[in-house]
Amino acid sequence: MLGKDLHNPELTAYNHLVNLLECLPAGLIDDESIIRISKTRRQWPVWPTPLLANLIGPPSVLLKKLDLRWLHRFETTVLLLNNLSKMLGGPEGGPSGLSLIVERAPLLGHRGWGTTSAGGSCRLVEAQDKTIAVNLPREDDLLSVPAWLGTEPEEDVWKLIEEKTVLQTAQSLVERACLVGMAVSSVGEATGHKNKIYGSREAIRFSQTPTVVDLSSMWAGPLCGWFLSRNGARVIKVESSHRPDRGRKSGAPFYKRLNHGKEVIEIDFMSERGVGQLRKLVRRADIVLEGSRPRALESLGVYAEEEVQRGAIWCSITGYGREENPTRVGFGDDAAAAGNLLASVDDSLWFIGDAAADPITGTTAAVLTLGLWLTGESGLVDVSLSGSVNTHTLGKMSIGTI
Repeated sequence: MLGKDLHNPELTAYNHLVNLLECLPAGLIDDESIIRISKTRRQWPVWPTPLLANLIGPPSVLLKKLDLRWLHRFETTVLLLNNLSKMLGGPEGGPSGLSLIVERAPLLGHRGWGTTSAGGSCRLVEAQDKTIAVNLPREDDLLSVPAWLGTEPEEDVWKLIEEKTVLQTAQSLVERACLVGMAVSSVGEATGHKNKIYGSREAIRFSQTPTVVDLSSMWAGPLCGWFLSRNGARVIKVESSHRPDRGRKSGAPFYKRLNHGKEVIEIDFMSERGVGQLRKLVRRADIVLEGSRPRALESLGVYAEEEVQRGAIWCSITGYGREENPTRVGFGDDAAAAGNLLASVDDSLWFIGDAAADPITGTTAAVLTLGLWLTGESGLVDVSLSGSVNTHTLGKMSIGTI
């Protein structure tokens, strides 16, 4: 039995697991097992380690009272993933939720300092009516700022942004950002966003070592692929020969961590031969994992719905939902703000973690994909950075909230 108090850690974990499992086939995990997993963590996390403190801001007594229920929910997701792994005959242990949240920052030298993200590319700024998150990780994003704001370029981009955004509503700024391909979100906008599985549910036969074609990059998708590889899948990571992953070329430790055990190949997507090679790989895959906007692959003649209909699992990771916002760009920090994963400190909003939406989403995607693998059913897994974070936070994290 679980207590009725809504602030009970066990009940919070139980409700969270039920929410995660609701889009998977019924009966995958019985209620007794859900209760058992929920009771594994009987308390809220205490203030964890200096590693997480370094990803929020300067050390402060206030931070010791930070509400960590979002981390409790994430740890519960990891426990569920471990349970599914055990059911598949894979390893039972693995990284904790906290270790997944903090693992990248030390390798890349990232630290968080309040309104600026740990990686430095995203900032919380004020619009006319509320706070927005503006993410500029690419050179093209910096060049797009004047068009986004409808103004002339200036040397100090962030100064220009702060001067102009306060004159416009958050909604108008988000809408214009979508038009120019920038990652901008309004804090808390993802309330109600949910991950989904749709398409064919016909029973199929998976080999003991299903073949996964991993077309994703960065963090969330490769992390999901790592979990699949860890459970016995053969994972083929496909990269563009024109735009190969910089981490592989430089031998970056974090790239190696995420892609250890995968077969990595390069394909020229601009050549007829390369496109044919890609289609052949996808057609033979049991599971396809990708993190691009749908039109990108469709322009190459690769359609998720067709692969699902033939019996494959297609896991699509986007910023704001494949079905709801198929053309919208999103990254870990702006999506975290959209999902309310922020701390409220002295009437100011601060980032929590280093692109925290990425490890949360990668783990969630692994749960949903492993769930279909276990039941032997195909489906299109529509998992978003903003929706995954929203599921875990369920409201903005405030200092001192119980």
